[in-house]
Parts: sequence; structure tokens; C-alpha cells
Amino acid sequence: MDVIKLLEQLEELVEHRPVPVLGKMRPFRKAFFLDIDDVLDFTHEIRASLPKQIQSADLITREKESILNEAREKAKSIEKEAAAQAALTLKTAQEDARFQISTHEILRQATQEGMHIVEQARVQAEGIRQGAMDYAQTMLDNMNQTLASLSEHVAQVQQAGIKAREELQG
Repeated sequence: MDVIKLLEQLEELVEHRPVPVLGKMRPFRKAFFLDIDDVLDFTHEIRASLPKQIQSADLITREKESILNEAREKAKSIEKEAAAQAALTLKTAQEDARFQISTHEILRQATQEGMHIVEQARVQAEGIRQGAMDYAQTMLDNMNQTLASLSEHVAQVQQAGIKAREELQG
């Protein structure tokens, strides 16, 4: 029998018993007498029903705690997985940032080195151009001197030729 039904029947038994009157004074407001055998029968039935009810409640409590523990474990697992994923994402982002920074630094250094090489080439080209101009000027000066010397020599030869003709004619 159900424990709650048994308790209700016991309450019914207690509440609906006739109240004896002891003269004009009532020492107890709701004084009554119960048959001890009836009360003991109800208490024995309640005790007999209690283990089933307690077992059911205990089983429900254990199931509830098992579900809660499983949920806690699942939450911890999800939390650990999320933390690991966040750490991995952070590590990847840091590595990407380092790579981007190093790539940027390499590019900056390469650009700077390229500009330095171009400047050196420009200076060298200017030096070579100036050297070529100086060389050409020197060669032209030498040729002018040689031509002047040759022209003088030709003039002397012509003078000698004119003189020799005049001597032969003369």
C-alpha cells in the first residue's frame, strides 16, 4: 500500500474518534482514545511500505546525481576542449603574427638592401661615366696634340718641299 494513503487513513482514524467528556471540565481540548492495535497496524504497514518508497526515492536521487555528475563531467570536458582550442588558436595567431612580422622585416631589409645596391650602382655608373668622359677628353687632347704636331710636321714637310722645288728650279 502507498505510504501517503496509509498516513491519510491514520489521520482519519485520529481525527474522527469520538471525544469523551469528563464531567464539565475538559482537561484536554481534543482528548480521545485510540485502539493501540489499530495504530500499531497502521505503523507496521507504513514501515513495510517505506522501504519501497525509500528505494524508489533513493533510485531517483541516484539517477539525478548520476545525470548531474555526467553533465558536470561533460561540461568540464567541453571546457577543457574549448580551453585547448583557444590555446591552439592563440598559438597559431602568435605564430602567424611572428611570421608576418619576420616576413615584413625581411621585406623591409630586402627593400633597404635593394635601395643600397641601386645607389651603389648609380654612384659606380656616374664614376664610370665621368671616367669615360675624362678618358675621352684625354684622348681628344692627345689627338689634338698629335694632330697639331702632325700638322706642324706636314707644314714643315711642305715648306721643305717648297724649298726643294725652289732650289731645283732655281
